[in-house]
Amino acid sequence: MEKPIRIGVYGAGRGAHLGAIAGTVGMDLVAVCDSFEPLLDSFRRRHAGDTRLSYYHDYDRFLEHDMDAVIVANYATEHAPAAIRALAAGKHVLSECMAMFTMAEAVQLVEAVETSGRVYFLAENVPFNAQCLEMTRLYRSGTMGRFLYGEAEYIHPGTPQSLASLVSGPTHWRNWIPASYYCTHSMGPVMMVTGTRPVQVNGFMVPYDDTDPMKTGSLSKKDIASILMCRMDNSALAKIMPCASLRDHGYRIRFCCNRGTMEYNQGQPQLRVHHEPFDIEPPQEANSVYMPGFPEEFKQAAATGHGGADYFCNYHFAKAIREGSAPLIDVYKGIDMTSVGILGYRSALQGGVPLDVPDFRDRRIREEYRNDHWNPDPARHTEGMPFSSVLGDIPIPEENVRRFEEWRRKYLEGLG
Repeated sequence: MEKPIRIGVYGAGRGAHLGAIAGTVGMDLVAVCDSFEPLLDSFRRRHAGDTRLSYYHDYDRFLEHDMDAVIVANYATEHAPAAIRALAAGKHVLSECMAMFTMAEAVQLVEAVETSGRVYFLAENVPFNAQCLEMTRLYRSGTMGRFLYGEAEYIHPGTPQSLASLVSGPTHWRNWIPASYYCTHSMGPVMMVTGTRPVQVNGFMVPYDDTDPMKTGSLSKKDIASILMCRMDNSALAKIMPCASLRDHGYRIRFCCNRGTMEYNQGQPQLRVHHEPFDIEPPQEANSVYMPGFPEEFKQAAATGHGGADYFCNYHFAKAIREGSAPLIDVYKGIDMTSVGILGYRSALQGGVPLDVPDFRDRRIREEYRNDHWNPDPARHTEGMPFSSVLGDIPIPEENVRRFEEWRRKYLEGLG
């Protein structure tokens, strides 16, 4: 029997969920770290009978724990620094999205991975849902032909009150991260299904809507949505919409190839595969609509988070550690997936001009970005730094803050 991979989780919310799934692929959760004491204590109470677990508030002490790997699931804007410290401590890293917050962090991250010799895997889960895995299989079989155009939309609206469990206050990253930044759920499936990478991006924003009470009654300082038009390295175009607060929650993913089209969306979770009659020979059908399942050896995935997709992040991470093989979503792909959101916002603020997406596999290219700390964090705002919206700084009424604090108080009481 293979020795279990001992894993720790940094982030007792989302990270603890990934840590629980880790046991299904032969990894043992041994430590949990979170600086937010109520959340850590809530996790401790739910797992009171598990004597194998150790708990930490301090990340440096956590990294001293006897373990092989770390799931980095702290604030999305702070993943790269946490991953870099874990790699320096000799740990393999499964990092939640985004890979990094600035292009300078991308340089630091890729060089930390290369220096460490450890596995870095970006936990972008959408490419591992059943529909995307089936589209990957179909595309690689050659029956769809060459990828020409794709669309990948991730729409995730919510009420101001619903964010009380996710947002700590006005300065929390979810309130101000530009609409283009959380883009890996859209760029990830495009890259992983088709095997292409983005080489250029044009960014456009749907501005903050001051007539929508879901925005004006919240702590949000960001725009409604972004549209990123990406040129891929095979000359295909991909239109992606990262984490938009439009109505109609869910995903829509579509690939148009020169022998057919395949797609699914929130209103039709089944996969639709279409061929024009002139591209097929009988008895093949022009249209098929079906709900794909997981291969027999992965049937247990269906019972895990996000429709089974979380299982595969853990599975492929553990596989790369055990085999010493290249991670399926390595640091270079993780940076590619994340860069389009950062550069797309920069493009949008310049009227949608095309910007090249650097390939950090080329060491020479990194120098241009080594000191590129451009970012929209209000706490670090100085001259030359962007605001969270293309409209500028969005003021938050004091009454919104007071109302949120009451919702937050009730949420925290529920944790107890």
